[in-house]
Order: sequence, then structure tokens, then C-alpha cells
Amino acid sequence: MKRLVRGSLLLAIGALLLTLPSVASAHYTGYPHRHGYYVGPGYGAPPIDRPGVYLGIGGFGDIVANQANSPVDFLTSGAGYNLFLGVRLNPNFALEFGWGQGFHNQQNDYFGNTLDYIALNHLTADLKIIFPNPSNVRPYIQAGLGFYMLTDAFNSDIASGGGFQLGGGLDIYLNPWWSIGGRLLYHGIKFGDLNGTNNAPYLSTVSLEANLQVHF
Repeated sequence: MKRLVRGSLLLAIGALLLTLPSVASAHYTGYPHRHGYYVGPGYGAPPIDRPGVYLGIGGFGDIVANQANSPVDFLTSGAGYNLFLGVRLNPNFALEFGWGQGFHNQQNDYFGNTLDYIALNHLTADLKIIFPNPSNVRPYIQAGLGFYMLTDAFNSDIASGGGFQLGGGLDIYLNPWWSIGGRLLYHGIKFGDLNGTNNAPYLSTVSLEANLQVHF
């Protein structure tokens, strides 16, 4: 009887040991379990750093830092929105194209109705260098060129010119498809003739943006 019990016990322990490798391999991902959604096919979701397209919308505050080559300050600080389309080329690089408006010099009547404003419109193209890491946070730096145009509330052209933007930020992935982020950018803009005044000012602004993105 003792031999039978001892044999059954050894058989049960042996069967348990045989199951351990398969259990361990089923749960091992190479990352902490809480980061499993990056891993990919094993969790039914794609990795964060995959090539693909993303769309974003952001809101920003724009601080006018300097208005060189102009006898008067023609623009106040303001705020606006930014729409952008990006192409993630690989884990470290992306191309991003943006369009948006910042609203400045707002004038209101006694009842708070907007009478006039100046819009600083931008059309930009940037290269982003992304720094992957094991967490869901992706820091990056970016630099690019843009076309900028000043218009009034009636879409009348005041001035236009070329410029550049550079800075950095970070994206926080909520899952492989959605992220929230923020960035700080410097914009240097060289305008042509400013509304017939024979002034060609150089405008420096600093924008702080918060955004939401969807990744395909």
C-alpha cells in the first residue's frame, strides 16, 4: 500500500513538473506583465513602435517673444489649434505635416462680441526623432520648415512668409491606437511686406501644445 501511495505521489509530482515549462512560456513576454499590450500578436494588439499613419488634433498657447525689424509691436500673444498628419517610418523617425491657426489681437465690443482679430496661419512639415523605451512614454525632438500667413477676421491677407520650427515633446500611449501628448516649439518667421508698410519683420513665438492622436 505504501509503495502504491509513494508511486502515485511521484507520478503526480512528475506530471506537475512537466506542465511548468508550458505555463511559463505562455505567460512570458520579455516585458513586465503590465506592459503586455506593447508586445503584439501574443496579446492581440500591435506594438507601439510600428510603422504607420497617425492623425492628431491639438490646442496651443502662443507667446510672442520678439518682433524684430518692426517699428511697432503688431502682434499680441494668443491661442489656437493645430491639425496634423504623421507617418511613422520606423521606431525612431516620423514625418509630420501640420495646419492650424493662432488667434491674436482680439477686439471685443462692450457685450463681449468679437469685432476683429489677427490669425497667424501655419502650414508645416517636420522630421521627428523618437526615443523608444520599455514604458508607454515616447519622448521626441522635431524640426522643420513652414509657410506662415497673417490674416484678419475677414480673411484678408496682411502678410506672409517662410519660417522654421524646432523643439520637442512627449507622447503617452493609452493603448496601441490612442495617445495624448504635449510639446514646446519655437517658431521663427520672416515676413515679407507687412500690409504695405515696407516693413519686413522677423517674428519669434513660443507655443505650448496639448494634443490627442489616433494611430493606425
